[in-house]
Amino acid sequence: MRFKLNIFVYLVLSCVLFGADINSSIVDGNITTYKAILSQIKKDKNVTDEISLEKTLLSELISSDEYVSFSAKDLNTTLDGNSYRMLFVSFIDDIKKLSKLEDDLDTGRKKISAIESEISALKPKDSKLLSYQLQDAYYHKKVKSIQNTISSLNQEIDKIQTLLEEHIKDIKVDIQDVNKSIEDKQKLLSQYQNQISQYQILKEQSSLIKDTRKIARLDKNLKNTQDLYENALKDLISYDYMMFVSHIQSDNDKAFGMEKSITQKILKYKLLQEDEIDTYISPLLLDISKKYLGQIKTLTGASKQEVMDAVYQTWAFVNKPIFNINDTPISIFKMTMALLVFIFGFIVGALYKRKINKLAYSKRSFTPSTKTILANLGYYLIVTIAFFMALNIIGVKLSSIALVAGALSVGIGFGLQNIVSNFVSGLILMFERSVKIGDYIEVDNDTRGYVTDIRMRSTTITTNENIDIIIPNQNFIQNNVINWTMSDNIRRFSVPFGVAYGTDAHQVMQIIKDAVLNSEYRDDIVENSERQTRVIMTQMADSSVNFELLVWIKGDMLHKPKRTASEFLVLIYDALYANNIEIPFPQQDLHIRSIDSSISFK
Repeated sequence: MRFKLNIFVYLVLSCVLFGADINSSIVDGNITTYKAILSQIKKDKNVTDEISLEKTLLSELISSDEYVSFSAKDLNTTLDGNSYRMLFVSFIDDIKKLSKLEDDLDTGRKKISAIESEISALKPKDSKLLSYQLQDAYYHKKVKSIQNTISSLNQEIDKIQTLLEEHIKDIKVDIQDVNKSIEDKQKLLSQYQNQISQYQILKEQSSLIKDTRKIARLDKNLKNTQDLYENALKDLISYDYMMFVSHIQSDNDKAFGMEKSITQKILKYKLLQEDEIDTYISPLLLDISKKYLGQIKTLTGASKQEVMDAVYQTWAFVNKPIFNINDTPISIFKMTMALLVFIFGFIVGALYKRKINKLAYSKRSFTPSTKTILANLGYYLIVTIAFFMALNIIGVKLSSIALVAGALSVGIGFGLQNIVSNFVSGLILMFERSVKIGDYIEVDNDTRGYVTDIRMRSTTITTNENIDIIIPNQNFIQNNVINWTMSDNIRRFSVPFGVAYGTDAHQVMQIIKDAVLNSEYRDDIVENSERQTRVIMTQMADSSVNFELLVWIKGDMLHKPKRTASEFLVLIYDALYANNIEIPFPQQDLHIRSIDSSISFK
């Protein structure tokens, strides 16, 4: 037997010495193989780094082949409420272990690929070849052990899933006890979080003063507290699962909400990754729902839950801050609500103006100017209130507005001063009432018309030609304005005319006065003790004796000065013509003092 073993070892070593390929006899070897190789190596009296590494690897291969891989534990099929809940905790633990093992398996395979690439690059008699072959065998053993563990762990996970599904109706769930446990676990989590934060702060302080002993002690306490936190977290989720079980037992649609709550908490607290939840947790809860609530109800409930989730996600999205104003988060929802309130303010303001206009038409007590003041001031007040309400919805404080107003004042000083000036001038016009809606005014010496509107920035004048002229409000404050109808609707017209020399002046004045007072315009002429129609002589000119008719006019004729002047000129002309009074035209007398005799006239 010893002879055969020596032959085997010789063959193994020959493969190592004469071929730089992957030695399957070492990779697939057992404890006997590795012990034999170790025995041969120990006979070498030279102690080098390579020999030390080979001895270590062989010792690891011998010990690794002695322990048994993970095997599925025997699960008790007789379950009470607490053991059933802890079974769900074990389910989460096994999923976490499985995820780590799969990562380890991937890492192991990468190591095998790397070491075998190194072996292929070595020469057959390289001194490192044996250590590389042993390291390759060590990686293969580890990978095989992980694969066996994963297989056993998958079996255990499947068994736990089966037990959770089959025994759900056999478990008694005390809702009050579950709710109380959830509250207690939440408080406990909060305490652990505070302790973890305190330990982290103390650790940072100790790092600054380089107190290594205290750092080591804090690391230990921090690790213990983090483990307690994770255990409490798993307990909290397991109680949520028991709440889900209670809803399943009572055939309640709230089970679908709890199903979503469980998966969201697991993801939120990072107990499992999203793909692990989708692979294990969600299918388990869905299978339980289908099995005990039925396929149709599960689909209906899931659809409702999806709709609710979509609503919640949309709500979370629109409430997510997109930027900050003075440390105040501004979200899409706030901006939308503020905009709607502002638009609503404009709509209410417009309706208010329309209502005031209707009242002005139905009640004679409303003058045009009163209507304008009430309509515009009310409109601006409503819009201003809506503006501040919008700012309040966004969360902008008045102190922030003061800062903005301070910055805005700089802009006003440079570019907005005319707008502000016109706005203030408009307010002055409304309150001072020197210019009102309906007044007939004259600006710039030749622009006359009715005031039809006074707005925030400008005033509208409609001329007799039905042309609307927009004039900035500050022009009415800074410049001269003639208001023909400010206090009353009466104005004196002056109509000049002339007659030939030799005409009786008294007769002319009487004829014209009588003609005016007896004309068709007598209803528009004001004649009283204070205002009387007069004809006065104004000048003895070169060609004529000039007179002027002074007549007080009221009513619509007042607002048509050119037409009114024309009517009275025609009236004067007719009166003079009827009384054979000559209306002169310009004349010049030419006096010749001497004529040159040399000039002949033919």
